[in-house]
Amino acid sequence: MKRYLFLCAMLSAWLLGGCASTALMKQPPVAQVIDAHASAGPLPFADGRVLMSNDDAFAAKLNLVEQAKESVDLAYYIFDDDDSTAALTQALIDAARRGVQVRLLVDYFSEYKDLDRFSWLEQQGGGRIAVRFYNRPTLEIVKDAAFLTLSCADVGVKTPACDSEKQQAVDSHFAADAHQAFTNLQFAGSGVFLSGLYGKNPKLMAYAISRGQDIDAEALASGATAADSQRTEQLKTLGKLFFKARYVGGAEGLAAKLKLAFIRQTFGAQVNPVFDAVNSYLPLSRQNNARAQKDWDYLTEFLHHKFLLVDRRALILGGRNMADAYHMHPNPLADKYIFMDTDVQLPLTARSEALAASFDRLWNLHDMVAPLAEVRRHAPNDLLMNFKVLTAAQAACDKGQDAACVDRYVDRHFVPLEARMQAVAKAQQQHLREYMTKYRPRSDWAPLTIDAGANIFYFENLPFTDGKRNYGARHNHEAEHNKNIQALWRAALQQVCAQPDAAPREVLLHNAYLFLPANLLQDIAAMLDGTRPCPGVTLTVLTNSLATTDLNVVNLLAVWELKALADHVRASGPAGNAATLRYLEYRPIDGASLSLHSKVMVFDRDLFIGSSNADLRSFMMDSNNGVFIRNAPRLVAAYRQRIHQLIDTPGRIADDTARLGRDKDQLSTEMNQLIDQLLARYAGPDRLSAQQVQDLKAQVQATTQKVYDLSRRIMQGDTQAANEFNELFKGI
Repeated sequence: MKRYLFLCAMLSAWLLGGCASTALMKQPPVAQVIDAHASAGPLPFADGRVLMSNDDAFAAKLNLVEQAKESVDLAYYIFDDDDSTAALTQALIDAARRGVQVRLLVDYFSEYKDLDRFSWLEQQGGGRIAVRFYNRPTLEIVKDAAFLTLSCADVGVKTPACDSEKQQAVDSHFAADAHQAFTNLQFAGSGVFLSGLYGKNPKLMAYAISRGQDIDAEALASGATAADSQRTEQLKTLGKLFFKARYVGGAEGLAAKLKLAFIRQTFGAQVNPVFDAVNSYLPLSRQNNARAQKDWDYLTEFLHHKFLLVDRRALILGGRNMADAYHMHPNPLADKYIFMDTDVQLPLTARSEALAASFDRLWNLHDMVAPLAEVRRHAPNDLLMNFKVLTAAQAACDKGQDAACVDRYVDRHFVPLEARMQAVAKAQQQHLREYMTKYRPRSDWAPLTIDAGANIFYFENLPFTDGKRNYGARHNHEAEHNKNIQALWRAALQQVCAQPDAAPREVLLHNAYLFLPANLLQDIAAMLDGTRPCPGVTLTVLTNSLATTDLNVVNLLAVWELKALADHVRASGPAGNAATLRYLEYRPIDGASLSLHSKVMVFDRDLFIGSSNADLRSFMMDSNNGVFIRNAPRLVAAYRQRIHQLIDTPGRIADDTARLGRDKDQLSTEMNQLIDQLLARYAGPDRLSAQQVQDLKAQVQATTQKVYDLSRRIMQGDTQAANEFNELFKGI
């Protein structure tokens, strides 16, 4: 999975202590978890397949959409603007034009940058394509954005101390929506600030704040639902205000501060780093507003589903997003990583109303899901998409000092929505030409057939329980917070260990991002130290190395968690009834840039394939989905054989089990080297001084020590440490 990465300042204060208990919580039987928490199943299917080839997976998706007769429902974290996705996009448009209803749910934080492209897609569908964004800004976030961009002059106060008046004005403006979790209203520069926030443009955020006293609130409040000439003129006038004053001074400094705030997101925090950055600009009542802090804390709670349901009777899901990197083998069209992934294709023998209902639940989650028309009301992107025009006007007009020059420049170059959508159409055609002329499919791995007698159940992690939004989960209360996938995994681990004989069995975690939440860490430690008797079981972990991952920070912290695990097992002493650990990492292939992205778990005779990583974020933050496959011995054997073929390939996989417990000095040296690499990649050579680099390394070392210490306490049964660990590092 690709995430928007920055480098950062680290956490500073840590809470210690807690009540330890060595008792391991007993999980319910797997069958009971299925009955209580599966979203659908057993699914009636014929000719089910496991797709390990990128090209096969894309061909299967394209074929399904091309054959759709009634409906296509999609939910994806990433729906990229590239060549293969253009082909799928065209198939969706063609389907809509022959009468098919198409619904596409995408992640707000990931896809806001392409708002115009999705508006164009809806337009091309002629009323049969609808797109919605998941995890919209909440009412509290919009209110904070309004306060940040509202000036004292706006509320009739001439002195700089007007917090109470500003807060009263904000509360009054949004009073009509106070009973609900969201709003489509704008006030002051809230819409511009949010556009900069979700568009990853810190300068636009900075200007929205620094120019708050000059903002035309009426122009903003009118929304951006139309691209008429009056609205365009309002936007031009508003845009120029951002650049008139403080262009060289305070705004630049604030932009840098906000950018560093985003950078901090890489390492997580108790309070969302964006809120942390703006906190000093908010009144004390807002700083101490628990609901607002919680909303900011879960600002990046992603839609991590991968879901394609056609006519309610054909399903494809797994780990693959909609992007070239997931749908191609290494070739000239693909840049950077090519992800090795796993999907499941299930042609159903009857319509699945349960699967359709599962999509409807997300689609109609109004507190978190916004149609595009509403996005354009609360976070219009016109200024974001014209930011280069506004910047160029400053450069061309004496840094904005020549107002008449700025007026003329912006009048000539400001691009309204309709013109932007025309550019989207041209880009779509260019992508299609590239795909048609240069794409050369190649099947690296033949599909695996799912046994005809298999029982398949659909599971989800959902952001709500009984209609109310969840914020993370408490340790040992997974199912209560609708973290159904982890509840299933925990029950499956217990079941493998509970087999009455000591016959050889294997648990295989073939997972791209391994930074275990507290519950899985505790369960695995119990398997390996004998606290949970698990004779005859080999736990094989196969994941990315630093050389193959696209998320270095996961490995940076996970290595200390794994060291804690190794030290815990060593301190516990040998146990004859314990499982055996084998830890393996992928090695790079010259010229291929391959990175594991699969999320597959083999629990002896059962198999899970989906979108959920074996990490904290997948447990605490994001929505996820997948299928649990039982009674499929031939499939499980074939999958295991394929993985062991990989393991046996010379130079492809390294067994790093013995290195997990290496001493802290060696690990610290490795951490400093990695920080230097990350700084070179994300910060540039002149972003930080030598002292700042030194301070950053010290903070990283303190954080990794915190990972280690909390991990040791978790494995000893400390519930407070488990909850603290999950909360601190959930954003990784």
